[in-house]
Amino acid sequence: MIRQSIAKALFITYIACVVILGGDDMEYKINEAERYYMLSQDYCTINEFEEMDCYLFCDTWLNKSTSGSQSKPAIISNKTKNIEEAKALYQEFKAQLPLEPDKEDEEGEEEEETNVIYVSPDCKWVVTNKWNEYQTMNTKILFHEKEKVSEKVSDLRKELQYIWIVKDGDTYKEMDDRYYKKISEFKRDTEYLPILITNIEGNLIAGFKKRMNLLTIRAVEDGTEQWSFDLQGIQEEVCKIRDDVQEGDLLYVNICQFEGNEQEGWLVIQAGRSSFFKIAYPSGEVTYLGEYLYSPSFSPDGKYLAYSCVDYDNGVDMYPEEYEQTPPSGIYVREIETGKTAYIYWNPSRETGEDFMVSRAFLWLEKESFEEYMGDTGGKNGPRGQE
Repeated sequence: MIRQSIAKALFITYIACVVILGGDDMEYKINEAERYYMLSQDYCTINEFEEMDCYLFCDTWLNKSTSGSQSKPAIISNKTKNIEEAKALYQEFKAQLPLEPDKEDEEGEEEEETNVIYVSPDCKWVVTNKWNEYQTMNTKILFHEKEKVSEKVSDLRKELQYIWIVKDGDTYKEMDDRYYKKISEFKRDTEYLPILITNIEGNLIAGFKKRMNLLTIRAVEDGTEQWSFDLQGIQEEVCKIRDDVQEGDLLYVNICQFEGNEQEGWLVIQAGRSSFFKIAYPSGEVTYLGEYLYSPSFSPDGKYLAYSCVDYDNGVDMYPEEYEQTPPSGIYVREIETGKTAYIYWNPSRETGEDFMVSRAFLWLEKESFEEYMGDTGGKNGPRGQE
């Protein structure tokens, strides 16, 4: 009954968007809505995950054509009913910070919007981001317990500065400048591709050697290689999964998540257009996670996997058969033990004032810490906006 209700609600939403947007391809859009309706019946609502002991910060970057891209964050709990609630909860979170008001242009639209791009799991560290001057200037501000700590202003015609928070024992801290400089040097190493990701402690860095056929983990301190993994077996598996990939093709690869220390851990990688794998080290055990799990992020307790829909610039360059198999546009949270997957509809290309998705990233926040940040540590229904 619950899943049928979700499907019907989504179908009404899709049709409403089609009618509002109109256009000459009305019949096509209605057929698309019907496809989404059928696919959405496979999912549940997130409130079925009563034991989910965390909040999910979701940062979505949207294309704004000539004006570049724009961040549209949201915060999801196991009580979230729709994306509008998630966006509203994010705005409440952002309002707790001592930020200057966003500037508006002559038409009343936000011209220089500041948004949160990082929150530490304990919600004590927050990084905000603002683009201005036609996205040639960038300002990042670091807050600790809602107090401004530092600010970095970058001219993109010269360089882009970052603020990285790393885990230090049971707490978090800003990465030391020495480590930050070492990581910057790694990006200039011609032996490796510039696709790099550090673990949460910031002392290990994972990347690919030339031709993307060898995954490695190195120590940030001195660059010594800690572990390596030949991707040939995964490449062969992708060839079996996708009939548009031939043996010998150079596959796109990306590291989506890296958790672990010098002794053991795991990485999630994307291989090819749509295939995702989890690789444990030092054993090298490979687990196939599935297709179309974009921006995958496991919760710290390993009980949930958040991921995004496929976008491909609104389906450009997709085969018709593949398009029919792709999941509805939105955000997904899978309960690992049961396999149940919760779905929250969000299709930017169908939203007034939004555009197609460029990228999406997830951060998991400790429930108690988040609710303390929001000023509600014991309420029955959680923070404001979640009643």
